[in-house]
Amino acid sequence: MRSVNFDGYRLEDGVLWLQGAQSQARLEAYAGGYWRMLVWHRARDAQKGSWVVRRPDALPIEAEPTPEGLRLRAGDAELRLTLAPFALAWAELEFADLQVGELPTWTTDAAAVAEAVAGVGAVREVEDGHALGGGYALHLHEREGRRYFGLGERTGFLDKKGRRWLNWTADAFEQQPKDDPLYQAHPFVIAFDGGRARGVYLDESWKSLFDLAARESGRSRIAVEGPTFDLWLVPGPEPAAVLERFTALVGRPWLPPLWALGYHQCRWSYPDEAAVREVLAGFREHDLPLSALWLDIDYMDGYRVFTFSPHRFPDPPRLVRELAEAGVRVVTIVDPGVKKEAGYSVYESGRKIDAFVKNRREEELVGEVWPKPAVWPDFSRPEVRRWWGEQHRPLVEAGVAGIWNDMNEPAAFAVEGDEVFGIGKTLPSDARHGERLHAEVHNLYGLLMSRATHEGLVHLREGRRPFVLTRSGFSGIQRYAWVWTGDNGSYWEHMAMSVPMLLNLGLSGVAFCGADIGGFRGDADGELLARWTWLGAFYPFMRNHSAKTSRRQEPWAFGEPWLGHMRAAIRFRYQLMPYLYSLAEEAARTGQPLMRPLFYHFPGDSEAAAIDDQFLLGPDLLAAPVLHPGARRRLVYLPEGGWRDFWTGAEQAGPAWVVAEAPLDRIPLWQRVGSALPLTAPEPSAQAHWDPLVWRVAPAAHVLGSAYLDEGEGEGAGLRVRLTGRYDGSRLLVTQEPVTDGRAWLELVGADEPRRASAPFEYKDGRFRIELQAGEAWVEW
Repeated sequence: MRSVNFDGYRLEDGVLWLQGAQSQARLEAYAGGYWRMLVWHRARDAQKGSWVVRRPDALPIEAEPTPEGLRLRAGDAELRLTLAPFALAWAELEFADLQVGELPTWTTDAAAVAEAVAGVGAVREVEDGHALGGGYALHLHEREGRRYFGLGERTGFLDKKGRRWLNWTADAFEQQPKDDPLYQAHPFVIAFDGGRARGVYLDESWKSLFDLAARESGRSRIAVEGPTFDLWLVPGPEPAAVLERFTALVGRPWLPPLWALGYHQCRWSYPDEAAVREVLAGFREHDLPLSALWLDIDYMDGYRVFTFSPHRFPDPPRLVRELAEAGVRVVTIVDPGVKKEAGYSVYESGRKIDAFVKNRREEELVGEVWPKPAVWPDFSRPEVRRWWGEQHRPLVEAGVAGIWNDMNEPAAFAVEGDEVFGIGKTLPSDARHGERLHAEVHNLYGLLMSRATHEGLVHLREGRRPFVLTRSGFSGIQRYAWVWTGDNGSYWEHMAMSVPMLLNLGLSGVAFCGADIGGFRGDADGELLARWTWLGAFYPFMRNHSAKTSRRQEPWAFGEPWLGHMRAAIRFRYQLMPYLYSLAEEAARTGQPLMRPLFYHFPGDSEAAAIDDQFLLGPDLLAAPVLHPGARRRLVYLPEGGWRDFWTGAEQAGPAWVVAEAPLDRIPLWQRVGSALPLTAPEPSAQAHWDPLVWRVAPAAHVLGSAYLDEGEGEGAGLRVRLTGRYDGSRLLVTQEPVTDGRAWLELVGADEPRRASAPFEYKDGRFRIELQAGEAWVEW
């Protein structure tokens, strides 16, 4: 690769244009403090668009010459630029050494990884004297103490510094702690140091690499294997501000249906109606709440998507109605591989609109996945997405409530007669999506399939909120789908790894995510499953899932005492539902994650930034899961402020390290002092009009909490209620506004018995409860 320098610039309509010998660049500024830098060498890329970004209002740039180059201003935002040698300084991030390559960017030890994920027929096409795989790279000077977060689901610790991360969606069935890449591609990082956060987003769908001080400790490198380099700088300075601004660019999730936040049960597979009824009966028999039951690939007729086996599922609408009467929804898997078979309606209707990906000869690309032979829809085309959405009609008419998109990296077992090996297991990089190469749209495949599914459900299930789960995705996937972390294993290490994986997904904009509780591969035991179920009660998406070769792991699979511990965890999930649903509404409105690392709310705390085995659920609950077999206590860090043990009410001031008791029947959990958590009865509710609404208060001079109420479905208006309070050491007064029709209670744990209160109250063993009358209650000690 060689350095790119610019020998001139011009300001035109508030945009700064840079001229070089071969590469050109453009800098733009946008309301909210964003900067965008686009570099290209093909003339047609000067107006490159985006698959995901919705640009804010543009701001005019003002350029002031300096001895080093230019000082750029746009509103309150500032950036410093040097043309030759190229350098860019913004918000204490110093970029330099922009490079362009005539050969692939991957070198020496990275080359093997790149080739493994490139697929059959890696890109070797040349245009304007550059290999399309040559690409650009930009370097970033490192500072001691800087950490990096984001990049979607990744193995390893929360801080992603010190490793190289490849953005190339891959079917990673045998994932191990050091594996990379996995199923998702999120070319976005949050740089965090000195308590300040800034976002860096590479808006490129081509394969890209983030080397975060791995090869050289003093600098990082961002590289893309494509003909452009499109970089967005997203300001903070708080982590929450970065997430709000980043999701304003790439999209925010829909408010989910209420049932989606409940407990889900799945297995590969419940292969017939009898198996489904047996599982449903097990939940009833063991007094276990359940919101959804999932059907994996064996429900289909010969792996033909959008079909039911006529022998194993002879009457799907009747079965779905039975489950609905028990309050349980059905979610079915749908893969992108379409069986190439004459007379099969999905294939025939797709062939009529020329819907499928082509090979270099402009013929349908034929391979194998679950169906053999198979073809893959070209979701880069709007008409194909509309066609795919319509194919969901028979599932919707059968009463299916949600769709599970799997194998959509896309995964392939064989292509054009050749078995596909390695971590890639995907389509050839030179396959054709209209005028585009698969190398350009590969990372988008799961996103665009999920978009097609989401938009199809919006159309077919009018008035109801869509629910889609996806394995693969790209930045912005949260607009269309929830995400789970794929084929994990029944290992304590995988349970522990799920915490930083989900936290980094949240820090990449994916607020609704989860990991397979109990592990997908391998054999769980009772202790692992019980501990994982308690951890899963705090995942945004709570699903137990296992493979057909694994030991059964429904909650009753290991008998007592494990069943009782898991029943308690699942019931606690429903008790949390008002708080979870309120966080879900916040995510839809502002892009904030539900699961948050400690530094998210305590950016100035250097201890908090290093912790990845604890997390916050919203701002007011701190969970410290047990991640080791046999452990009955664990070390927990409590950040600054007051914290109350959720179970005992014992108060502890932070910052402090404490040893927490961790019996098998609960998770170490703290409530922030001064908060009022909205809770309810530990069972499913048809609507988000909570009755009762129980305000768990951790008293302080000022108390504040809120809850979001609506129908739990549809597009009707919602209502936000607030609880405010004052506590002077002897008297607590709380007020709920507005007053709702349902019952509302004030609850305290670890309290002394009161002298008097505003109404008759319940008190036993430190637990106090009193009903709010006309929205108000008080208690004196």
